[in-house]
Amino acid sequence: MKNLRSFYNKFKIKDLLYFVLILPISITLISNGACADKLEKSNTIIQEMISKAKVNAIETLKSDQNEKSLRISLLIKEYINLNFMAKATTGSFWKKATFLQRQRYKNALLQEIVKTVEDHLNTLSTLNYISTDSELRGKKLIYVRGRIEDPNNNKPPVNLLWKLASNNEGNLQILDLEIEGISLVSSHKAETMTILRKNKGDFEVLLDKYNKKK
Repeated sequence: MKNLRSFYNKFKIKDLLYFVLILPISITLISNGACADKLEKSNTIIQEMISKAKVNAIETLKSDQNEKSLRISLLIKEYINLNFMAKATTGSFWKKATFLQRQRYKNALLQEIVKTVEDHLNTLSTLNYISTDSELRGKKLIYVRGRIEDPNNNKPPVNLLWKLASNNEGNLQILDLEIEGISLVSSHKAETMTILRKNKGDFEVLLDKYNKKK
């Protein structure tokens, strides 16, 4: 009983109310505000990337192939987490690769993405991107949904789902993109893992396959 009186003497009622009621509410409000900021930032990043890609498409219409590829590569490195994609598409075999093999694979993966963007670059300049919604998935992952629309209604809209998370430097980057429910990472992983499993995880065989695609 004496200990209880000492406790009440030490902490006033208003202090107790703060710790019991107000503090948890304050923490929740701060947390919700941080989530809202993160979602807004994710949407901004996607919009920014799309805008830059459209500008690149317009500005490089008369440029040579090397100039186009260089500008696309810089854009991809800025917004896409290649380290994550490289690990995700090679699974447990990534640990068996040497440092040099990892670097070569990341470069090959970058070139694959560059080719994909180049194939659609001219089309991209005439389309509109509309953000629809975003949500926090777990503690780190953010989903940003949107769609690409043809202002002339000659092509049907395409639904997109961007998956983002912070990299080691704390910057939000894209981990994956789903186009009409089809994941780029999952699709690429299926092909890559088939080659690696068939060749007992030999990265040289995988890299040789990429070289032959050039």
